[in-house]
Amino acid sequence: MGHIVLDSSALVTLAGADALTLLALSPHKGLTVSEVYRETVEIGLATAYPDAVAIARLFEQGTVTIQDPRRQGKLAGISRTDSLVLLLAQEVSAAAVLVNDQALLRRAKQRGLVAQFSAEFVQELCDTGRISRRRRDTLLREFVANGRYSEEFMEALLLRR
Repeated sequence: MGHIVLDSSALVTLAGADALTLLALSPHKGLTVSEVYRETVEIGLATAYPDAVAIARLFEQGTVTIQDPRRQGKLAGISRTDSLVLLLAQEVSAAAVLVNDQALLRRAKQRGLVAQFSAEFVQELCDTGRISRRRRDTLLREFVANGRYSEEFMEALLLRR
């Protein structure tokens, strides 16, 4: 089983659509760095972020585990957290990096990693029969309603199929 390495923005996007359970449907094991846990759970709980409890549950259930890369550092053009996510993805030869940030997506691809937005992850689950088209459509509408994606992005995603 490979790994899917998660960035904070991907977890927040899925949480906002009540879609964190989709991670358990992936054929890959969820993995992230301790800094993502700190941002989404520790800071989230301290600031009463509504989805922090649900994200914390992912870690408690083992759906997503924490592993920091051996090599620490900051890559140019992205945050330290995003840098650690990419370094971990390279270290474990991740099947994919799940992001919601255009700069991180570009940087991941520059480093030879497969990177996808949360919406593309949802589409992949639909394409492989793990979720229904109805569930996919509901989630994609929710992503737009939450301001995570534009209508134009969703139209382009669905046209690519």
